[in-house]
Formats: sequence, structure tokens, C-alpha cells
Amino acid sequence: MPSWVERGMGAHLERVEQVRHRVQMLLGIFGARGVLPLHLKPAHSVGDLLTQHLDDLEAEAEVKGGVGQVLADHFARVYKVSAPRNFFAPPDEAA
Repeated sequence: MPSWVERGMGAHLERVEQVRHRVQMLLGIFGARGVLPLHLKPAHSVGDLLTQHLDDLEAEAEVKGGVGQVLADHFARVYKVSAPRNFFAPPDEAA
């Protein structure tokens, strides 16, 4: 068996462990900062995740003036630029 094949054997398992370790680190950091609860319920779909956090999301939207404003704030924070006017408005309200 060539040496380059031997070196590659098990590499995909090492990569999985690296990713798992990084995710655990991020969850620990987010939990320490209060971004995530320390104990997460399993979410098997985006719908499950949404229903678990719906009350918190609604409260944040109410404080910021609506879902559109929450999305606009997130867009500005991620892309370092303000979203275009009515970018997050429903299609019937954007006109």
C-alpha cells in the first residue's frame, strides 16, 4: 500500500473530531455569554427550533419594533451596511 494512502486512512474521522470539538467550543462560549441556554433540547427540524425559541424571538421583535427591524439589524451587523429600505417588508407592503 502506498504511503500516501496510509497517511490518508482515518483522516476523515480526524476531521469529524476537529469539527465536533470546534462546535463544542462555540456552544460553550455562547452559553457562557448567555446567548444560548446551557441545556439545548434536541431540534429535529427548523420548525422545532423555531417553536422552542418563539417566545424569545417575539419578545425581541416587539422591543425592536417588528420582525423587519430585527432582520434589518441583523443584516447591518453581519454585512456592515444598512439594508435597503423595505428590503425585509412583505411583498405586498414593499411597493
